[in-house]
Amino acid sequence: MWLTLIRILFGVDMTLGLLNYVVWSWVMGQRFNVVFLTLSLFSTHLPDWDMIPFLLLRKRYRLYSHWIVGHHPVFVLSAVVAGSYFAAKAWAPDAVGYTVGMITCGVVVHFCHDTMSPIGFPWLSPFSRAHFRFQRGKPIVVSQADLKVSERQERALGRTAASEITDRAEPISIGMFLFWGIGVLAVTVFMMKS
Repeated sequence: MWLTLIRILFGVDMTLGLLNYVVWSWVMGQRFNVVFLTLSLFSTHLPDWDMIPFLLLRKRYRLYSHWIVGHHPVFVLSAVVAGSYFAAKAWAPDAVGYTVGMITCGVVVHFCHDTMSPIGFPWLSPFSRAHFRFQRGKPIVVSQADLKVSERQERALGRTAASEITDRAEPISIGMFLFWGIGVLAVTVFMMKS
C-alpha cells in the first residue's frame, strides 16, 4: 500500500502536473496559487479516474484495461473544455483562458504520457481502435496483433482488484525521483519569484 502511494505521489503524472502548472502560470503571468496548482495536479490524473468503474465492472464485463471512460480523447477533452470553461466563468472570471488552457493541457499531457506505453494510446477512440505510440522518436500505429498479444497477457494475469492498482503503477526508480525533484524545484522557484 505504501509503495503504491509513493509510486503515485512521486510518479510521472504528478510531476507533469507540477510542470504544467508552472509553465501555464509563468506564460499567463499568474502568481502562485495553491488552488490552481491543485487543479493542474488533478488534470494530469483525471483520465485515470476510469480505474473506479473498471474495478467495479471488470469481472462482469470481462474488462482487461481501465481505459474504458477517461481515455476517449474526443469525449474527455470536449467535456474538460466545457466543464472547466463554465466552472472558471463562475469561479475565476478573470482567469478563464488560463484555467481552461491549463486543465485541458494537463489532460493532453496525461494522454501523451500514456502514448509512451508499449501498446500506445487510442487517440481516435471510440471512433477507431488504432493505438499510436512513439518508436525511435517517430509516431507509429501499433499493430492489431501486438494489441491482441497484450490483451491476452493482461487477461492471463488474473489480477485481484488490489493488484490492478499496485501492478499498474510505475516502478520506483531514481529517475522517477529525479524527475519529481525537477517538478518540485520548478514550483519552488516559481513560488519564490511570484
